[in-house]
Amino acid sequence: MNSIDKKPNYKQIYKFVKDKFDKTTHFKHGPFDETYYTLRVYESAKEIIKKLNKKVKKEQLLVATILHDIGKIKLKSGKMFKRDAVLENASEEWHKHAKLGVPIARRYLKTIGHSEEFIEEVCYLIEHHDLRGDKLQKRSLELQILQDADLIADVGFAGFIRPFLYSGKFSKQSVISSIEFIKKEDRTSNGKELNLNISKSIAKREMKIQSNLAKEISKEIDSDLL
Repeated sequence: MNSIDKKPNYKQIYKFVKDKFDKTTHFKHGPFDETYYTLRVYESAKEIIKKLNKKVKKEQLLVATILHDIGKIKLKSGKMFKRDAVLENASEEWHKHAKLGVPIARRYLKTIGHSEEFIEEVCYLIEHHDLRGDKLQKRSLELQILQDADLIADVGFAGFIRPFLYSGKFSKQSVISSIEFIKKEDRTSNGKELNLNISKSIAKREMKIQSNLAKEISKEIDSDLL
């Protein structure tokens, strides 16, 4: 590892990612605001690393958390979105983003001086971060953390606000319907998509926050009109 590998400029890398997403139509605001979710994945990974208390390739992992979704800038919006709707087969295009992100990350990290070994380790994490469950038989500890952080970043406060952002942009769902959805939604309850026990513990805490928020806002529609 060279000196840059040992001390990556995370802010610089995040600025690169933010600038790229700011040029897109769908990934700079609303339910797919990747500048916000990238930040949340980065912070969630840091918490997992701290609580896990195991030897982890921290620098490679944290760089990967910032760059893991950069491939979304290459997705073909016309295959995913109409003006006010998400297409039914959008997931087919969506799941291309991991592999599309690899050459972007590789070129950028080389430009700012990271070693080939470091770049390959980061790119491995980016390419495989979306392969959950039975889609991948063996995962490094770093990949397990990235996958868990990616999921945890979407619950808690984020899991509370995303349905409102989504309904306002695409589904035309009412506020009342969004509240009912939040009360039922829990992507982490069965624990099957999370790799590590510490991640399950963090997710449980975040879902408690989400649940409490849902309970509070539910009081707003506690009416005899419904």
